[in-house]
Amino acid sequence: MVLALALIGLNVVLVLALGIALAAAAGFVSGPGYDLVSFTGDIYLGFESMVEITLLALLIGGLAALIRAAGGLEWLASAIARFARGHRGRRAGEVSIAALAAGGDVLTANNTVAILISGDLARDIAQRHDISPRRSASLLDIFSCVMQGVLPYGAQILLAGSLAGLSPLAIAGKVYYCWLLAAVAVGFIVWPRRSEAAQSPPA
Repeated sequence: MVLALALIGLNVVLVLALGIALAAAAGFVSGPGYDLVSFTGDIYLGFESMVEITLLALLIGGLAALIRAAGGLEWLASAIARFARGHRGRRAGEVSIAALAAGGDVLTANNTVAILISGDLARDIAQRHDISPRRSASLLDIFSCVMQGVLPYGAQILLAGSLAGLSPLAIAGKVYYCWLLAAVAVGFIVWPRRSEAAQSPPA
């Protein structure tokens, strides 16, 4: 039910609340002796198991805010903007957008924040280099999520390491989907479009 409601697009808080309610109902029906006290005890155990990862995520969020306040994101944006202005062509623009998304995620450890802070500059780069808004949005999404998936200090890797009892560094190297996604995306950036191939003179 949780997966189905998430795919439908229901609000995530409502989906999680319904999932908890369904789990409680299943416990009451199928578990002999399972009552409200047992249910609240299980909720507490869930909270307790997440304390360490929550504190670590708060610490990383604070560090990201310090980087932002100290001008780290502005420096990254200005450096990429200089590169984009100094190079012409679709590839240079797409590389700039990809680097903007990936760099923003490295500094904030949050792909949603990275996309939000990169949006305006990415739009300007896309217009300057004749990149469609759809392609620009895809690049922002792909490369911010790729970096978020492999960052050893990202929330996902930290949570996986906490649950599995493994070092986040060991897990980051095994996230094959993210590495393959990055390779395919870079391939689409480097590979010429049909229109470009048709316009280029024969060798």
